[in-house]
Amino acid sequence: MIEFLEDFLVTQRLLISIILLSLITAVIIMKYWDRVKFWWTCTWYSFPVIGKISKLSKDITSVDEKGWFSSETTLCSDFHRYYDRFDKDPEHYDRCKSYLSKADELGRKPFPLIMWIVVFALVILEALGFAYVLAGFTIPGASESLQQYGAFGIALIISIILVGFTHWTGHEVYKNSILKKIRTYYSNDRREDKKNLEPDSKVKLESNNIDDEEKNYSQLLNRVSTNATVTPTWIVSIVTAIFVVVIAIGATYVRGQVLEKQLTEEKSMTQTNVYEQSLPTSLIQTQENADTKAFDEAQDSDRKGGWATFIVLAVLFVFIQLLGILFGFKWGFVGKESQIAFEDSSDFRTKQDFINYFKREKDNIVKIAEQKLKLLQQKMYQKGTMISTSAKEMEMLKTKDYRTFKEYVKNEARENLNFHNDIEKTKEQVYVKSEIKKDEPKVEIVKSSTILCKNCNSNLDENSNFCTSCGTEVKKETLACKNCNATLDENSNFCNSCGEKVVLKDLIPTCPECKTTYAIDIQYCSKDGKKLELVWEF
Repeated sequence: MIEFLEDFLVTQRLLISIILLSLITAVIIMKYWDRVKFWWTCTWYSFPVIGKISKLSKDITSVDEKGWFSSETTLCSDFHRYYDRFDKDPEHYDRCKSYLSKADELGRKPFPLIMWIVVFALVILEALGFAYVLAGFTIPGASESLQQYGAFGIALIISIILVGFTHWTGHEVYKNSILKKIRTYYSNDRREDKKNLEPDSKVKLESNNIDDEEKNYSQLLNRVSTNATVTPTWIVSIVTAIFVVVIAIGATYVRGQVLEKQLTEEKSMTQTNVYEQSLPTSLIQTQENADTKAFDEAQDSDRKGGWATFIVLAVLFVFIQLLGILFGFKWGFVGKESQIAFEDSSDFRTKQDFINYFKREKDNIVKIAEQKLKLLQQKMYQKGTMISTSAKEMEMLKTKDYRTFKEYVKNEARENLNFHNDIEKTKEQVYVKSEIKKDEPKVEIVKSSTILCKNCNSNLDENSNFCTSCGTEVKKETLACKNCNATLDENSNFCNSCGEKVVLKDLIPTCPECKTTYAIDIQYCSKDGKKLELVWEF
């Protein structure tokens, strides 16, 4: 085997080098994927002729409702994605730490880069070991060189699959330990009125504090994806165990067959009479029997030693797979947003370090985006001087100083703020008459000195018949009891017909197209892109 490995390493060193470099490059790209994407965006914009700046500069006629060229908005939007990634308020640091703490993953780390290198080294070693076993069986009748290539390729695929399954198994074992912890905490809660094990879908990193008063098992459950019964699953572990056992037994069996083949060939080569025929027959026979016995004993010793070695190799193989499972168990996260929380807070000793880092990153993105935007505006101006353009467009091309990336960021922030203010303003217009007990029937109505246009969301006087902004007819709804459908007076506390209590609920951002509801800070529907409307939740 050693001779095979030496020969393989010498003859195939170019192939091995390419594979190792490819694996290391893949690991680095995965590790720094966000920075790779940003680099590619900058590079793609800077390409001559086929670059995005060259393409966008050709459009000097499209203007959006904000008075910006569509090309300028497109560029700023592309870079704003990366800017927004680093636009973190100081409280975000505290939210990240709190999220990891509630997910019981504070102090846990992702899979280290150095360990990825170790894993890939083990993959190559496993592949070489499998290649030696499979060399004579992969492509029967082919040349020795082709058989070696085929054996190494198949062995590499097997090793990569094993690495993936063992890492996945370790992750599954760790997740099951979290689920076991949840159920243990839940069973130890002796309260009679304790809640069922149901996760709260509203808990996210940005709304981390909404379950501060909940029990630790509820906080854990809100941050971990699980099945409906909140029970461990072992499907991946079982599949991995079967796969590992089959590979270990199969490899050992093949090694044994190769050994038996070698011993048989050695025995056939020694079946020759090397003694002089002039010697007495009895003496020759005695000597041949002695040689045969010695040869059989030597072969038996080789057989026992070979099988012992194969068993040790099988145990070593299983141990390596267990090591991969241990790696998956020790590193990585099961919290829905634990990875993001870790990335945003792990590299900082204090909140001030956090603030300084994100400020530097934002400043860097702003600097690059401003450079690209100025280059785009310069090309658009050159294009405008070469072709016939309207006076308005030419004036926009000249007065470009106010259209900067910083201004675009301010506009985006202003829109988000206005959206939140509209929600809060509308909420303040609502008067909630009384609290309702859980077992009381509910009738929900809306009371406000103003009403909202259903088309443009403009605030209108309650006596308006048409919207003053878009002209849409205002359809006024009568207040009706939800139980008996009787008409209610706007100041009613109870229904005059059935006596049910009148209550109100909050406005919810809702898509006018698909009626999907969203969190309070969302502006557009993720399904069809429609702008959300504030609708009362009934």
